[in-house]
Amino acid sequence: MGKIELHGAPNTRDLGGIPTRDGRALRPSLLLRSGELSRLTREDAETLRRVPLTTVVDFRTERERTLQPDTVIPGVTYEACPIIEQMQGGITREAEPSDIPPFFLGAMRAGMDAENKMTDLYTPLVESAYSVAHYRQFFELVLRQGDGALLYHCTAGKDRVGVGTMLLLTALGVERETILEDYLRTNEYVAAVTEWTVERVRQYTDDPAAVFAVRAFDAARERYLGAAWQSIDARYGSVEAFLEQALGVGAPERAALREKYLV
Repeated sequence: MGKIELHGAPNTRDLGGIPTRDGRALRPSLLLRSGELSRLTREDAETLRRVPLTTVVDFRTERERTLQPDTVIPGVTYEACPIIEQMQGGITREAEPSDIPPFFLGAMRAGMDAENKMTDLYTPLVESAYSVAHYRQFFELVLRQGDGALLYHCTAGKDRVGVGTMLLLTALGVERETILEDYLRTNEYVAAVTEWTVERVRQYTDDPAAVFAVRAFDAARERYLGAAWQSIDARYGSVEAFLEQALGVGAPERAALREKYLV
């Protein structure tokens, strides 16, 4: 199904239609991934109601949820499932005391090291006990989902959501190359927002390293998601083993997911 056109959440897409290695595909209008929903327009909300959306799983920290609460759509259940405990530059965009917006301040500090910093942020998403526990909660919610669609999101819809999607699609039997293609699609969907952000950061600094960092923070890069894969492969041998041993998603749970979400 691909991109869902939402003015206030440009990185929203339906995972329906993604093929699995056994020749099946994800059912449409059941699993949606997105960035934050705080800027949804009335038309956006109506688009999601028509899907129909019934559950939203929010991967953001409590502070993020407080600063930029989701737009509430009547009839939708909202579940907090924070993947990390506190702010991390490049992934979260919580406020901090400064005359410069925190995202821009983080870019100015990171400079040409931004890609390395982003790569380093992915490994804890599959290693820290806190993150693993909440990805386990995410799978429980996906398995319990009743009628309608479940949408899960973080802030940009690419880092915490990117790793969560990698885990979910692996459980559903999707090839690694196909998972990477979906992950990298973010770059197309957020390109206009990134350019707008670059112009804004130039109001605060003319340092090209800060512009480089903004692009690195906004991007989905193969090396970022690759860091999560490498950590899992080194510690567990495969993502399937990680799913079973760390998340409690063994063969019975994967079979239930496939029965529910594949066609």
